[in-house]
Amino acid sequence: MITAHTKFDFTSMAAEYDRCNHLFSLGIDHLWRKKLVRAVYPYPHQRILDLCTGTGDVVYSFLKHSPVQNITGADISESMIDLAQKKQIRFSGKRWLNNKNVVWRMADAAQTGLDMESFDIVTCAFGIRNIPNRTAALSEIHRILKLKGKLCILEFSLPANPLLRFPYNFYLNRIMPLLGKWVIGDKEPLRYLAQSIGGWHTEVDFSNELAGAGFKLIRKTSLTGGVVTLWLAVKN
Repeated sequence: MITAHTKFDFTSMAAEYDRCNHLFSLGIDHLWRKKLVRAVYPYPHQRILDLCTGTGDVVYSFLKHSPVQNITGADISESMIDLAQKKQIRFSGKRWLNNKNVVWRMADAAQTGLDMESFDIVTCAFGIRNIPNRTAALSEIHRILKLKGKLCILEFSLPANPLLRFPYNFYLNRIMPLLGKWVIGDKEPLRYLAQSIGGWHTEVDFSNELAGAGFKLIRKTSLTGGVVTLWLAVKN
């Protein structure tokens, strides 16, 4: 997914954000988010925070596919939060939105300004690799989670199977930039996406980073042949 919470400024393409995400993932992104929701298995009374929320797709996935009643979506981009709020207005007649408390706020993942130990679950989909100071962000997540609170991360990766990796790399590095030029008139956001995924996969030991930040890794799951990885951890 393309994310606004990054060294690359995607704010200018905010209006095309959802269309790009659904198109470039071939529509599978809905399934990935549903798997994230099911992985944390939230209860109705629990408080959930989705960081790097973009236009709020993870928030809406929780509201559609779980009994959660209180959820906050936070992003550093004002444009993205504005789109998330407009989407909520569009969904206002949906039954799954009835009697739900949804809060949107601008916040840096490394310094949210939220109260200590105020959330049962924190999620982040396709944003963690782009946070400039990931160590600070994980420390902040640890601070705002309750003891034994869950952290669930969805992030792009590269397939381990070379028979899958070669065509996926071709799609990622050659096809997607061309689609970007066609959809939004600019190849650079998609070129950046490919570079950031490659760097994340080869240079980052995220399981070790989680342990260093005070989390116990419960499981690490590859999705869609390794195109995406889900980490589920708890605060020690």
